[in-house]
Amino acid sequence: MKNKAWLVALAVIGVSVSGPMVKWSLACGASPVMVAFGRMLISAAILFIPALHSGELMAVLRAPRRQLLLACAAGLLLAMHYASWMTSMSYASTFVSTALVCTQPLFVAALSGVLLHEPIKREAIPGAVVAVIGAAAIGLLSMNGEHGSLVGDILALVGAMFIAGHWLCGRAARRDLPAIGYMTFVYGVTALCLLAMAPFTGGFAVTIPSLGGILVLALVCTLGGHALMTYLLGFVSADVVSFALLGEPIGVFQGIGVVLIG
Repeated sequence: MKNKAWLVALAVIGVSVSGPMVKWSLACGASPVMVAFGRMLISAAILFIPALHSGELMAVLRAPRRQLLLACAAGLLLAMHYASWMTSMSYASTFVSTALVCTQPLFVAALSGVLLHEPIKREAIPGAVVAVIGAAAIGLLSMNGEHGSLVGDILALVGAMFIAGHWLCGRAARRDLPAIGYMTFVYGVTALCLLAMAPFTGGFAVTIPSLGGILVLALVCTLGGHALMTYLLGFVSADVVSFALLGEPIGVFQGIGVVLIG
């Protein structure tokens, strides 16, 4: 894992752009679910040719039923995460929403040992607890501030639970499934789920200006961030990935986005 530490850092930088770009796309008139749908559709389309050419996509489609169901569950949970978290940004500030969704390690750590038999290492517990408490405190204190919103905070926390489930399913599935094929399949499932949700969660609103933000989300945040973390799930436990993402709220680009977009 030590020789892959730079991938973790690169992935954290990639996902740290996500909050500001989502906020930008929403401000341009796109609905939260359609922002997520566009992000996933573009990502799946880019990965489709290499996944098909390498045979990895067919390997996933021919995988045992259990692995295929885990991949489908990972896609559905990712769709639910995006729907709840991105909607939370309509109520809460970018920083608060992102900080609260980063409480995901709390749920991953609680379930990883039971479901995957990969308990969090004892020496990592103190630092993990402090990090999660810090992220949660930001959200709780926000309710007394100008941008405070109980609805936004709850949606962000729900998003944290869904993304925790996604990482757990992904860790179980990636033990036996190739990375590019798995990501292509999961992103495709996620896009289909989001499209099905759209009529009930804000409609199909997308504007020309919002397309720029959606493209950045796909190229930088998904392929340059989320996809790298998904690749790492084949080598490390889900709690390692989720705890690494605690760096998202204080990422360099996140800070710039908070200043520019609020």
